[in-house]
Amino acid sequence: MRALILICSMFFVTLAQASFYQAGDQVTPIQLDDQFEKSVVVDANTDVILFSRGMAGGDLIKEALDKQISADKAVPATQVYLADISGMPSLIAKFVAIPQMKDLPFSIGLDKEGEVTKLLPAEKDRASLIRLDNLKVIEVSHFDSGEELFKALR
Repeated sequence: MRALILICSMFFVTLAQASFYQAGDQVTPIQLDDQFEKSVVVDANTDVILFSRGMAGGDLIKEALDKQISADKAVPATQVYLADISGMPSLIAKFVAIPQMKDLPFSIGLDKEGEVTKLLPAEKDRASLIRLDNLKVIEVSHFDSGEELFKALR
């Protein structure tokens, strides 16, 4: 019985460690609707995914993208911002958050159920930057500063 418990616990530890994409992994193409109900796609042409699971990480990404737009006048087409908003109450998302997102000068792919982005790496209150080459993860970085994220995007 102890051996079975040990084997099961080792299995779950392995699953927990392998639960997010990391360098060397191949990302499955992603398609989500943005705040305007237009398609946002992660495909072989995407070289950067910006990702957040919470408001704090989202605020950091917004800060970095605002700076990027001020400096470069646009967000590159090869850069995609995705957000898991599944933790947000649906009424708040529908009547408050998404309407506010429509004022932003960039698109956010919204995962309302949390399923599509469940393998994307994230840390609490931080923004994730995932660099890709033909859907292969090259690097994963997490930021707690919009300025540092902006510098990493340059």
